[in-house]
Amino acid sequence: MLVTGASGFVGARLVERLALESNATPRVLVRSIGRAAPLSRLPIEIAVGDLRDSRAVEAAVRGCTVVIHCARGTHGTLAERRQVDVEGARNILEASVHAGVDRVVHTSTIAVYRVPSSGFVDEGLPYGDDRDPYAEAKREAERLALRYARHLPVVVVQPTVVYGPGAGIHGRDVIEELSTTRIPLINAGRGVCNALYVDDLVTALLLAATKERALGERFLISGAEHPTWGQFYDAFERMLGVRRTVELTEREALKHWKRSSRREWLLPRALQAVRSDSALRTDLLATKEGVLVRRVAERVLPAAYFAPERWVDRDGEPTRAELPLAAFKPQVVHTLASTAHVRIDKARELLGYEPAFDFDRGMSLTEAWARWEGLIPQNDQ
Repeated sequence: MLVTGASGFVGARLVERLALESNATPRVLVRSIGRAAPLSRLPIEIAVGDLRDSRAVEAAVRGCTVVIHCARGTHGTLAERRQVDVEGARNILEASVHAGVDRVVHTSTIAVYRVPSSGFVDEGLPYGDDRDPYAEAKREAERLALRYARHLPVVVVQPTVVYGPGAGIHGRDVIEELSTTRIPLINAGRGVCNALYVDDLVTALLLAATKERALGERFLISGAEHPTWGQFYDAFERMLGVRRTVELTEREALKHWKRSSRREWLLPRALQAVRSDSALRTDLLATKEGVLVRRVAERVLPAAYFAPERWVDRDGEPTRAELPLAAFKPQVVHTLASTAHVRIDKARELLGYEPAFDFDRGMSLTEAWARWEGLIPQNDQ
C-alpha cells in the first residue's frame, strides 16, 4: 500500500496505524528523506519524490495494490500549492491506471461543497463556486478523481473539521491564535463545528480501501456529535487557561475583515507597538528623538495620558484588550456561522463506518498531546 502525505497530520497517523495494526509494510512517498524522519521508528518503505514529478510518482506506485492519497499543497506560492493538489492528484491517478492498482482512495474535503447556513449536509449537495484557492483546487482534484473512476477503482473521502494530536489548522494554529490574538466567536459561537477526530478519519480511509460497495462513491466523514464552534474554542481556551474569544455577529465579523484588509497607516501601528511592548517603549524613549518627543508630549497632552496603568504591561503580558482581534476571511466567517449538520448515513451504510471517539475524549487526547509538545502549560501538580 502506498500512502502520500505521510509526513502530514492525517497521513502520518494512517501510516502509524497501518504499520502497528496490520501485517502490511506501507510505502510512503515523501519529498525528501528528512520529512520521513518522524516515521523512521516504524517498519515502512520510503519512496522519495515530488508529486508533481510523474516519473517519481510512477516509481512509487509500481507494485502497490492500494493507494491512499492524503497529500495536499501546504508550502510555496498559491500556484505551487495548486500544482500539488491538482497535478499531483492527476499523476497519482494516471500512475495507478498504468500500474493496475486495485484501488485508489482520494482524500478530499467538505470544503468542495456549497455548505448551507442551516439544515443538513450530505453528498447530494452541489459543489460550491467560491473563489477560495484551496476549495477550488480540491474541487478540481475531486472532479478529476471521479472522472478516472470510470476506468479505475476510486473512492473519494470528504473529511469535515479534523482535529487531534498533531493537528495543524485545527490544533497548533488554534493554540497559536489564542496565545497571541483575540478570536471572533461568530454569532456567540452557535455555529456547528462538525468535528472529526483524526483516528475516526483514518478508520474511514481504511474502510474505503477495502469495502467493495465503496467503489466510485463519495463519502462525507464526520464525528457522531455536532459540537458548536463555541465549544470547540472553549476546549482550547481551557487548555491554555485563557479567555480570548470575542462575540461578534456575522455582519460585524465581515466588517472587521473588510477594515483589516485595508492598508494601515504607520503611525497608529507604531503607537500600538509602543504601548504594548514596554521594552521597545523604553528603548525608543531613551533615544535623542524619543526624549524630545516625550518633552513635547508632556507639554501638550493631559497628565492622565502618562499614567502608569495606561502604559506599563501587567506581568510583562499584554492585557486581553490590547491583543489584536483576528480577522477571518468571508469563507471562514460563513463556515463559523453555519448551523448545518453533516450527515454520515451513506458512510455508515456502505462503509460500515461508525465514529469511535466522542468530542470530550478527542479533546482530552488532544490536550495530552499539546502538553507533551509544550504547546500549552504543564499542569501544576
